[in-house]
Amino acid sequence: MADSFYLMYFLVFGVAFMYSSVGHGGASGYIAVMALFGLAPLEIRTNALLLNIAVASIAYLQFVRNTSTDWNLAKPLFIFSIPFAFIGGSITLTESIFKYLLALILVLPVLRFSGLWRSEQQNFLAPKTWILYLSGASIGLLSGMLGIGGGIILTPLLLWFGWTSTKQAALISALFIVVNSIAGFIGLWNKNLTLPDSFFPLLITAVIGGILGSFNGSTKFSNDVLKKLLACVLCIAIYKLITI
Repeated sequence: MADSFYLMYFLVFGVAFMYSSVGHGGASGYIAVMALFGLAPLEIRTNALLLNIAVASIAYLQFVRNTSTDWNLAKPLFIFSIPFAFIGGSITLTESIFKYLLALILVLPVLRFSGLWRSEQQNFLAPKTWILYLSGASIGLLSGMLGIGGGIILTPLLLWFGWTSTKQAALISALFIVVNSIAGFIGLWNKNLTLPDSFFPLLITAVIGGILGSFNGSTKFSNDVLKKLLACVLCIAIYKLITI
């Protein structure tokens, strides 16, 4: 049993390292790993949101030192995402809906880390403000319900529609993840929640991975082999979620 927990900590370290290297907190990855090891859904959501806050904060501090971005693009996303993340955090999904919805969302990081991704555009487009409001609200609600920060949804949106560069998307997503994870956790905390025993060992592991990953990601790091391995782990998690 102890050996399986050591493996879980190792995988959480890997998730934090790889996700933080692209400006993410890693919640979808943590959820996938914890689901593989059979943790309860409420424990998974609690751990994932708190680890997300810690790692995404580290990623933001690293990327903001090395990247500039257009905050006029980001503000409308934040305005609606925060209250909807709070609402989402207060919603309890059935275990089957939680698993299938999470499996669907996990397809996005698989596409990102496996290399099946659209090339970055050189000429960026300015979206209409109402589209940003709607996007922020939708991502916030879904993030709160699943216990993620929403970066794994926001980053593809920013890149696929050509609104920002990769590093600008990482910077915006990192802060987006922090504020939405906090809002989602507050909504979840209203359920008289207590911290799981598994939280603090996972936190230490994730913070170390987050520091190393975000430092390398914000400067020059790119490791295709590790990213593809992480994509394989996520594929296994998706399979387990939809078959058990």
